[in-house]
Amino acid sequence: MKKKKTARTATTSSPQPVPASPAAKPAARQTAPAATNGFKGFILLVTSIMALLIFFGLTPNKFWFDQRIMPYWEDFKEQKLNLDLEERKLARYQTDYLFAKNVAGFFEKRGSADKVLVLVPPTDYFNAHGLNIHVPEPAVFYYFSGLKTIWANSPEASKANWYITAKGGGLMFDTVTNKQALLDTIAAFNKYKISL
Repeated sequence: MKKKKTARTATTSSPQPVPASPAAKPAARQTAPAATNGFKGFILLVTSIMALLIFFGLTPNKFWFDQRIMPYWEDFKEQKLNLDLEERKLARYQTDYLFAKNVAGFFEKRGSADKVLVLVPPTDYFNAHGLNIHVPEPAVFYYFSGLKTIWANSPEASKANWYITAKGGGLMFDTVTNKQALLDTIAAFNKYKISL
């Protein structure tokens, strides 16, 4: 029988590192010249501008841009000159805000603005009495002025302790002294359509 030869591997320890084989070396990366990257950026910029011009050149998009975007820009140019908060609120909310602030001012002068619940008539009531006043809904009224108001169609309307009526081309503020008079006022206000 023949003897099997076993291959011995030489294990020698040497303090010197073994050089890597030439096949293991990674290929060197070549970077694109900076001029090429700048040119690509320029092409992308020109393409983007052309795409936007085409997009806003289409009739529906042009109409949308003119009707929705440009008014905001015009408002911004005007409002940046008037940074006073009250001026800007008045310019934005107009007579609704002015009405709410004037009504609240009446109660603030009396020192009772935080203790009252004011029954306000609907806009149609004022229009029928020759006053061009739009009455904001109670939540908006409170947002504008901090004054609690209520409309006549609310189930809580009988809890009002003040009410406003039209008299002689102006506003009349009355305190509730008689519940029957308040119920009659609520019934009179309910004859008019409430609009937001």
